[in-house]
Parts: sequence; C-alpha cells; structure tokens
Amino acid sequence: MMGCKFMKASGSFDVRRIFKDSILSIAALLLMNLVLQFIVYPFWNKIYGNDIYGSIVYVMSFVNIFGVAVGSAVNYARMAESADRDTKGSDYLTIVFILGIAGSIVTFGAAFLGKAGMDLVTSLLAGTLCFLTVLRFYSDVEYRLYLNYKGYFLYYALVSIGYLLGLMVMRVTGIWPLALIPGEILGLLYVKIKGSVLSDKLFDKSIYYKENLHTMLMLIITNLISNIIFNGDRLLLMNLVSAGAVTTYYIASLVGKTMTLITTPLNSVIIGYLARYKGQFSKRHVRLLFIMTMGIIILFSLLSVPGSYIIVYLLYTKELEAVSRYFLIAGAAQVIYFVSNVVTTVLLRLAKADYQLIINIAYGIVFLALCIPTAWIYGITGFCIAILIVNICRYVFAIGLCYKSCQDNIVKEKR
Repeated sequence: MMGCKFMKASGSFDVRRIFKDSILSIAALLLMNLVLQFIVYPFWNKIYGNDIYGSIVYVMSFVNIFGVAVGSAVNYARMAESADRDTKGSDYLTIVFILGIAGSIVTFGAAFLGKAGMDLVTSLLAGTLCFLTVLRFYSDVEYRLYLNYKGYFLYYALVSIGYLLGLMVMRVTGIWPLALIPGEILGLLYVKIKGSVLSDKLFDKSIYYKENLHTMLMLIITNLISNIIFNGDRLLLMNLVSAGAVTTYYIASLVGKTMTLITTPLNSVIIGYLARYKGQFSKRHVRLLFIMTMGIIILFSLLSVPGSYIIVYLLYTKELEAVSRYFLIAGAAQVIYFVSNVVTTVLLRLAKADYQLIINIAYGIVFLALCIPTAWIYGITGFCIAILIVNICRYVFAIGLCYKSCQDNIVKEKR
C-alpha cells in the first residue's frame, strides 16, 4: 500500500524499472569492486608481500578518501539540487578539478614523505591515480541524472576491463599504481566521448553558484569526515601499530566490505528516484526503513563469518589463522557503516545537506575519542571493538535524525 502511494505521489515511478535499474547499478559496481578486491589487491599482496602491501593499502586510503569525499559528494550534490532546478555542470566540474588536484598533492605526500616511503615515480603516479579517481566518482552523474543505468553499467564495465589490462602493465613495470590508472582513463574517455559532464567549461559560474557551492561543501566536508574514519583502520594502524596490522585488519574486514558494496549502487538508484519524488515522507516510512536496515545488518553480519573463511582461504591462505579471530566484529562494523550510508542517503532527501554534516561531526568526535586510545593501548583488538561501537552510534544517530526530519516537515506543512 505504501509503495502504491509512493508511486502515485511521484506520478512517474515504475516498480519494474526501479528493480531493473537497481540490478544494473549493483552489477556495475560489483563487477568493478570484485575485480579490485579479488584480483588486483590479492595480486599486489602476492607480488609485494605483507609489509609493502600494507603500505600500498595505506596510500590507497588517501585515493579512496578523496575519490569518495570529493567526487561522489559533488555527484550527490548535483543529484540533490536537480530535484529543485536544472543544474549547470560548470559549477560542479570546477570544484572537482580544484579539489582533485589538492587530493593528488596530499596522496603524493603520503606516498613519498610519509611512512610508506615510496620512490618519486611511484608517488607521482599515486597522486595521478587520486586525481583520476576523483573525476571517475563524479563522472557517473552523467548516467544517474537521466536514470540511464545501461550506460552506467557500460561505464563501470570499461573501468573493470581497464583494471585487468593495468595488471599486465604493472607486471611489466613493477609500479603498482599502473594497475588502476588504465581503468580510470578508459572510463573517463567513455564519458568524454559519449557524454557531456566532462565537457563543461571550467570557472563558468551559474546564477545558482552560491547555493550549489554550499551544498557541495557541506557534502564534501561530511564525506571527508566519514571516509577518513572509514579508512581509519589503515591510517591509525599504520601510524600507531604497524604496516602488518593494516594488512591484518584489511583482510579480516574484506568480506564485510565486499558484501556491502551493493549499498553504493543502491544509493545511486535511491537518490535518483527520491530526487523525483514529490510526496511527503512520514514516520511510518522511517519505521519501515529501520526494520529493513536492522534485518540487513543482522543477516549480513552473520553471513560475513563463513564468507570470510571461504574468501580468505582462497585469496590469503597464509593469513587465515591470524585474521580469523576478527571476522565477526570487523565484518559487522563494515556492514553497519554501509547500512548507515543508506540511511543518510534517505536523510539527504529529507533534510538536504546540513544534517549530513551534523552526523559526521558527531561521528568524528566519537571516533577520535574511542579509536585512537584503544588502538594505542590494545592494538588491533582494541581498534576493532572501538570501530564497531562508533559505527553503531552513527547508525542510531542517522535513524534518529530521519524521525526528527519527518516531524519537522509535518510541522512545516501544517503552517
């Protein structure tokens, strides 16, 4: 009944189309991430060994932080604003370029000057990879704006093919960023040839530039906090414990992260359709969201344990005994993190960008208060317990703000 009301309110939704788009979106990002997690990363581990592999994962955390924080934040900002008016791509592409360059400089510094201790050429290519990744995360807005999920699938299929080709380049050169750079370039070339978002003029401001910039900055700051914490295992364990600890936690949480990869494509479909939904959200919708997400958390957390034994045995056999004790707690922490991302995506439609920032500032404070001292004193075990508690707090806070937003919207309607 609620689904019927939802379609009636929007006047344009088709359940079969939403399902088809969800499948295409999930398949696209699953394909790319399966190539990354089950081919590229294990290949790095095999070639370089645990300590160097831990350093690579550490540098990749900066690539991922800026790729998601800037690229996807600007992407989501454009999607959110498109619910109210036509958006001018120049506003968004300009910010992507400027902050993408900033991210590449930070990544270069982490690789060349930090504990990773990589050579100049590798560090420069790591910075280049960061810039291209930021562009790639933004560029899929080309397909999400118009709900073109066939194009979305082809885009990520080409990125995946590029990664596989990149492995051959890396094997010849011995330079690890070259495993990923061909994939990013191939995907961006496809958007450039077939689409328009990479053809927008830089520094050509629209009349809504200030409003657009406000939304972008709110989401960028929010995502920076969120993704620094999400990659906090690598950042903290590298600096407070060791590169080997980075490898251990990464492998222990691998299946939890992989199982929840569907949340990113689901969020893509959710925000695309919610942007077109003109009806009112009620507390009943939020209760349904809570029940569904709790069920997903319990189911996926339990499934992550046997899944971890199977996957780690196949890909990281030597590390199985050392990491198996962390499977449940590390997997549950990742599942809760990604499920809370679904909740905050719904919240973006209910309350725009401001609540996103509130959630992640609170998230950052709790993270710093718990994870740093526990990692310092109790090592990887303490960190695992702390990050689980932090992610539970984020989920509960996000659900609570969804209820509050519904209540606020009802009060506004009555006025």
